[in-house]
Amino acid sequence: MIELDYCSKKNKGIIKGELFKEIREYFSEKNDAAKFLRHRYSFIPARNYAITPTGRFNIGLTNEIIRCIKDKYPLEKCIVDKDLVRFLRPSTDWEATSLLHYDLLPLSLKLYDYQEEVVKTCLHQGRGTVILATAGGKTLITSSLINHIKNTIYKDKKSFKCIFMVPSLSLVDQTVDKFMEYGVNFTFTKWTGKYDLNLSADVIVCNLGILQSKNTDISLLKSIDLLIIDEVHTLRVGNNFNKIIDNIDTPYKFGFTGTLPESNLDKWNIIGKIGPVLYERASHELRKDKFVSNAQISILQITYKTQPVKSYSVTDRYRNEIEFLITNEYRNKIINKISSNASNNILIMVDYIRHGERLFNILSTNLQNKEVYFIQGSVDTDLREDIRKKMESKNNVVCIAISKIFSTGIDIKNLHNIIFAGGGKAKIKIIQSIGRGLRLHKDKKMLQIIDIQDQTHYSIDHGQKRIKFYEQEKIPYQQTEIREE
Repeated sequence: MIELDYCSKKNKGIIKGELFKEIREYFSEKNDAAKFLRHRYSFIPARNYAITPTGRFNIGLTNEIIRCIKDKYPLEKCIVDKDLVRFLRPSTDWEATSLLHYDLLPLSLKLYDYQEEVVKTCLHQGRGTVILATAGGKTLITSSLINHIKNTIYKDKKSFKCIFMVPSLSLVDQTVDKFMEYGVNFTFTKWTGKYDLNLSADVIVCNLGILQSKNTDISLLKSIDLLIIDEVHTLRVGNNFNKIIDNIDTPYKFGFTGTLPESNLDKWNIIGKIGPVLYERASHELRKDKFVSNAQISILQITYKTQPVKSYSVTDRYRNEIEFLITNEYRNKIINKISSNASNNILIMVDYIRHGERLFNILSTNLQNKEVYFIQGSVDTDLREDIRKKMESKNNVVCIAISKIFSTGIDIKNLHNIIFAGGGKAKIKIIQSIGRGLRLHKDKKMLQIIDIQDQTHYSIDHGQKRIKFYEQEKIPYQQTEIREE
């Protein structure tokens, strides 16, 4: 017999029974860092676990554990504590008030059927994770969800407080703009380093930076009624974001993302702390139903006359390759030519500031008939928003952007072309970057993506991994070989 109990002291689940060790092992992952660090730190574990040695686990992981037991040990009896079930599905308390109903309150923009389904599923469960491809309307969905909870369940209560977390300053502004556009019936405010905390508002939209500041008092998080996290894939094992979430007592938590991390441990961490996956819809499904733009990828496999300097050190060899590609005149001429020939706006994604600066100098000199911008971390959020608005209203803008800044959340409908000039193999970065151009626009029939796959040591492997992502996302691609003469 396997028992899943509730630990009220730590607000965790506890697994008990003879098969505990086997189940704990299932919810573990090899620690790749161990082989590199064990010679320096003797305590580095060979595996990392989602369940503690004493059997405790985050409540949201309950369904995953039950599924594991049914699949691997179908003859074992599993008893689940009723309090654990209640915290896993806290909407039972909403239903008990008789205030929860599923006729959604209207906004100025009508929800698609699938968007309405997401809201109703969230209301039914009370907590959980929603995986919806970029451009699927996550902000509209969260606006409807908050609007409904505030004006039905909390309509007769004196106060309602929701924290809406986003990863960047730009997304704070963008989310508030969307609230105004959708005509929500709740008050809202921004909380960043630039805007002071206003506790009189129903919804506080804040970035992670302000919450992680040592000068910020996050004690107010303990008393909130509702938590919404946009781009919840940023909640990785071991990062400081976890400490913030652990300070939030409300069971009513919802996380939204276009894709979960590849690591199982990171997935279990998100599901455990926020709640089970309630809804999932992939990009190819949205494209098929014409909710987002179609896309196609042109892969340019470039072979150079010379190769990067080799080194016995793996780190040095990788750095040499990066420097070779960033400074390669032939490569940069190709990017310049593509940008020159593009008839609509183009977004060029890079990973390094010095690469962006170099491309900006080349393109701004050569493309006299286009407006060229470079967005990096030091660029003020107001200026970033100005550039985004220019791209919405004009068709001759070339925007070079650091992928960490621009791959997530930025909403540009009038974007027809994306160049992956930085390479890499990070799934979330690649998929989120593609999402920047999938939003529908009256003049856009197809998003064109140019993937530069350099035929150098590390870039060949990274390029093959990106192709696997394209195949998973069912985005058609064609490969063209280019040789430097």
